Amino acid sequence: MRGNVIGFDPDTNTGAISGHDGNRYDFATQDWHGRTRPRHGDIVDFQIDGPGAREIYLIEPEYVAPSFGQFYFSPSGRISRSQYWLRFMLPYFVISIVLQIAAAGINEKSSAHSAVSALMTLFWLVALWPSIAILVKRIHDRNKSGWLCLVLYLPLILFMVLMIVWLADWIIAAAAAGSYSPPSLGALGIIVILMGITSTGIGLWFFIEFGCLRGTIGANRYGPDPVR
Repeated sequence: MRGNVIGFDPDTNTGAISGHDGNRYDFATQDWHGRTRPRHGDIVDFQIDGPGAREIYLIEPEYVAPSFGQFYFSPSGRISRSQYWLRFMLPYFVISIVLQIAAAGINEKSSAHSAVSALMTLFWLVALWPSIAILVKRIHDRNKSGWLCLVLYLPLILFMVLMIVWLADWIIAAAAAGSYSPPSLGALGIIVILMGITSTGIGLWFFIEFGCLRGTIGANRYGPDPVR
């Protein structure tokens, strides 16, 4: 018989299944054969034992690889480490390096250099949303909220804004003094350095957590396991 888990009480280690025959069956955890704790909505296969259920096995939904559009533009679902590195990061780095080499090999005053620079900027802008959507899916694979990506992006954006303000102040002051000596730290400079250290630390954590570690084994709240 197949059915759906309609409730589970971890305090008593008991739950209930709504069978596809329309009847309700109670169960205890000793009859549960799943890699995760029973959750509401889980699809299960079980044996009927009077009013109860035994030999309960979780039927995990099959993972369907995302289409091109879903992979690059949708933040829903999960992706594995190999999908993240091979389908996004590797092409991203290759294209970026090729464009930078092309720009470096062309005379800076030529129209070709301006065209390559514009193409590089356009590529980075176009890749911005896919980079976020793909990171969110990788975060989902670790069974964590995609909003966690704000922990990475907000400090980085703040660091870049403060860096621009700090350098702009230095350039204005140096131009007024007629001397381009190295900028003094000051309060703003110290804040910029601290924000840079913080952003670097967060980036390292994201690299390890979402770039190197395996996702949840089995289905989680964001979808089936992409690794079989």
